[in-house]
Amino acid sequence: MSGFRFSKAIERGLGSLAALSLFLMMVVTFVDVASRNLLNAPIMGSTEMVEILLAIMVFMAFPLVSWQEENICVDLLDNYFPSKWVSVRQVIINLICACSLILVATTNWKLAGRSLEYEEVSEILEMPLGYVTYLISTTGFIGGLLTLFNAFYYTKQMFSNKPSESDMSIKGKEA
Repeated sequence: MSGFRFSKAIERGLGSLAALSLFLMMVVTFVDVASRNLLNAPIMGSTEMVEILLAIMVFMAFPLVSWQEENICVDLLDNYFPSKWVSVRQVIINLICACSLILVATTNWKLAGRSLEYEEVSEILEMPLGYVTYLISTTGFIGGLLTLFNAFYYTKQMFSNKPSESDMSIKGKEA
């Protein structure tokens, strides 16, 4: 499998799981409201189901946001930053973000293990919370690795002397 097809598979997989959890949230909410109003019988634990599905949706999309560098950023110094150093800046930023994501994912992994060890469950449905925390940790690791991939990509761009996309986008912002 080529690198491009592998990256597309990751993107489609994470995006599809995020979309599926969003769809399930919509279905649970619709059925809960309809049964509450029509039959006077709400779905027991629907709030917990929606909360867990929301966590799944957010953390499935999270690695994609990190990988595509679509997170919120403040570009106060972009106009003052020399364009020849943009790739160096991007490498440093992506390395810091990757290390941070992997550190948080490692901490979450330990918390998930402790949660399962203590048998922590949700209040109404009594679903084990450790598995959701493991999912959050796993997507954190994936996001960290994809951000690390971005750092390697920018490093490669620096040494190939080709203008990177960030160089072009900054030149486009100045116009």
